[in-house]
Amino acid sequence: MKKMDLHIHTTCSQHWIWGPDAVSTPRQVVKTAISKGLSGIAVTDHDTVKGGLVASKIARKLDKDFLVIPGIEVKCREGDIIALGIKNEPKGHMGNFSAVETVEILKDMGALVIAPHPFGWGGVGKHLDGAGFDAIEGFNASQLRCVNTRAKIAAHKLGLPMVAGSDAHYHVNVGNGLTAIDCEDNSVDSILEAISKGKVKICQEKRTRNRLIVYTFRIITFYKTILWGRSTCNEY
Repeated sequence: MKKMDLHIHTTCSQHWIWGPDAVSTPRQVVKTAISKGLSGIAVTDHDTVKGGLVASKIARKLDKDFLVIPGIEVKCREGDIIALGIKNEPKGHMGNFSAVETVEILKDMGALVIAPHPFGWGGVGKHLDGAGFDAIEGFNASQLRCVNTRAKIAAHKLGLPMVAGSDAHYHVNVGNGLTAIDCEDNSVDSILEAISKGKVKICQEKRTRNRLIVYTFRIITFYKTILWGRSTCNEY
């Protein structure tokens, strides 16, 4: 069984107001995950796959057995959607599309599509049913217990696999939400196939309680953005 955190952000994640959406670089995220004994992670930065690609490159140098799944978190009209296993951003502004249309676009790109924190802030909520998701995030370490409970109930009702993620924006929190995956081999394709077939279970649920650090960082970067402009995601 592989233990993986399937929802992580890095400094490559960008917000339209404050710039970098996360505190930690891809390198910090990978090193922390390896030190905690994880089998791998999925990097799901907002609107870009670069963080996942950079993290994958770093991981190959640090530990050949550690797997990084490149991914992305996009916002459609109804809320956030995660796509795993893609190396390019979808064309066009996803905010113009419905959940059904966005899922279809991402699947056409070869992605496995997950509904993150569906009943939390920015989730697709009632639009889960019939949208074509491959899995539901049954535990998000940054969300309230009631939000995660509703997600679990929805997953059972819809007969969809449940996964977990930390939704970490600070590398210390990587691994707070973990998914155990029963896969054939240590490859992205094997991991995604196992998830789609429901060969998964949530194996760690630890609430994140230091989000004040992230909010403080966002305030600082907001003012830096005003003074010096937006930073870019470099390969560090």
